[in-house]
Amino acid sequence: MSDQPTTEELVRRAMGGDIAAFGSLYDRTVRLVRAVAADAGRDAAEDVTHETFLRAFRTLRTLRDPARFAPWLVGIARLVVREQRRVRRFEPLPEQGPVQVGAGSQDEDAEDLLRLVARLPEEERLAVRFFFLNERSIEDTARLLNRSRSGTYAVLQRAKARLARWLQECGVSR
Repeated sequence: MSDQPTTEELVRRAMGGDIAAFGSLYDRTVRLVRAVAADAGRDAAEDVTHETFLRAFRTLRTLRDPARFAPWLVGIARLVVREQRRVRRFEPLPEQGPVQVGAGSQDEDAEDLLRLVARLPEEERLAVRFFFLNERSIEDTARLLNRSRSGTYAVLQRAKARLARWLQECGVSR
């Protein structure tokens, strides 16, 4: 048996005012939040992560089920990302060149592929980020997306098919 408290135990302690417990929750979930925050763009991701945890800390007492902390936190992060997008709608967008996967170095190709992932519909984008990029299990990914395992596999399949089609349009063979 592990000496580490469960996430649920940490949430309960944090709800009772234990700042160190909230710090432990941060350590356990920051990569998850950063995965969602990446959808806001590289420049805004750190701000989204910070704002997500600030809101979670302030509203932790509204969480009804401590066992659902991670999905609740993902919901906050998604909300903050949407708010960031609304704000950026009124700012001039930087020029982004066309995606040309396979035309540059490995790092450039990875960056281009991530730009394609960023174009996916939200649920597909999050599924790809959780499952493939953050290497979460299918069970974790399904729970975070609030879907069944088979539903999550279907979302991942749609995302892979869409990415394959886009890569083919870019002239990259699979």
